[in-house]
Formats: sequence, C-alpha cells, structure tokens
Amino acid sequence: MKLLAALQKEAQKLTKAKDSLERQLNAISAAVKAFGSSLAADSANGRRQKRGRRKGRKMSAAGRKAIAEAQRLRWAKQKKKKAKEEKS
Repeated sequence: MKLLAALQKEAQKLTKAKDSLERQLNAISAAVKAFGSSLAADSANGRRQKRGRRKGRKMSAAGRKAIAEAQRLRWAKQKKKKAKEEKS
C-alpha cells in the first residue's frame, strides 16, 4: 500500500509539473507570436524582405575621361622614372 501511495504522490507531482510547464510554454508561444506579428507588420507575408541588388553607380563620360587621363599621366610618370633608373 505504501508503494502505491508513493507512486500516486509522484504521479500528482509530475502532473503538476507538466501543467506548470504547459503554462510556461503557452506564455512563451504567445510572446513569440506577439513578437512575430510586430515583425510581420513590416512585410506582407511575415518573412524578411530580401534586399535588392544594389544598382551600380553611374559615372558621366566626362568623369570617366578625367579619371582615364589622370591614370595615363600616372603611368607615363612611372614609365619615365623606370626608364631613368635603367639608364643609371
């Protein structure tokens, strides 16, 4: 009899623990749902929106020409310096 009573007591403890855990789980689920709905307000289907591919920067023809000319001058300067070093 004592064994049966002890088992019943343990069963009651486990049932109480299960009920407590279910309440906690429900509270957590509600919090997650509330948090998820605040994120879902940003997008129609609740998923994160994909970032679109960044559009390339556009440079004017004059800008490209100026950069190309400056680079040509740098190359010429470098070439001149190298030729001078080879003569020495």
